[in-house]
Amino acid sequence: MYLIVDLGNTLAKFFLYNKDQCVLEQRVTIEKFDEMAESLTSSYQDIEGLIYSDVSDRAGHFFQKFSGQFPIIEVDHQMRLPFKNSYESPNSLGSDRIVLVTAACISYPNTNVLIIDLGSCITYDFLDADNIYHGGGISPGFDMRYNSLNHFTGNLPLLEAKKAENPTGRNTDQAIHSGIYFGILDEINGRIEYYDNKYDSLTVILTGGDANKLPKTLKNSIFAHSNFLAEGMFHLLKLNMGS
Repeated sequence: MYLIVDLGNTLAKFFLYNKDQCVLEQRVTIEKFDEMAESLTSSYQDIEGLIYSDVSDRAGHFFQKFSGQFPIIEVDHQMRLPFKNSYESPNSLGSDRIVLVTAACISYPNTNVLIIDLGSCITYDFLDADNIYHGGGISPGFDMRYNSLNHFTGNLPLLEAKKAENPTGRNTDQAIHSGIYFGILDEINGRIEYYDNKYDSLTVILTGGDANKLPKTLKNSIFAHSNFLAEGMFHLLKLNMGS
């Protein structure tokens, strides 16, 4: 058994692999990470290796106590990667982005791939057909935009994310929904158009918890399957365990 753990800004995701098959998947809020990690490591005594990606810097301390029982690997820029990393500051490249580029690398080999991850932030990562990672972009996600409009103004309300039906909002709530929804949609379409004009046969991968807020008709886009991230991490685990 192999345990794969992905800690984002709001969710902790656990995947248990038996050989090459994902046999268990659990998602909890980040506040319940310790409880779920304790439960899984106690329930499965045959864990042969563990890999974790952690943007919140809280998992390492918890997993230290298992260091004598099985290999524990943290995703970072120093590990063996299946792609060439040309990012100018590799030490600042987030583990979540490393994992997504790895997943794209193994799922779409010899392909120009733009990975768009919609979570707390929206990240853009580009991997070319020669297996070279070039970098990308980071911008605020849906909730961050709603929160900032409320926090940095005196009168705008805090709303929950909602799909806008019309770019022209006819009241304040509609205007906020419109500005955020179509702002993100236009941003994503603009980024896709940029890479599509520059590179042949571009494949766009949409992933992350907020990807379902987007229309299913974005140009050249593929909505990643639920285990896309886990498969990238499992590949890194095998690559760095030497198996």
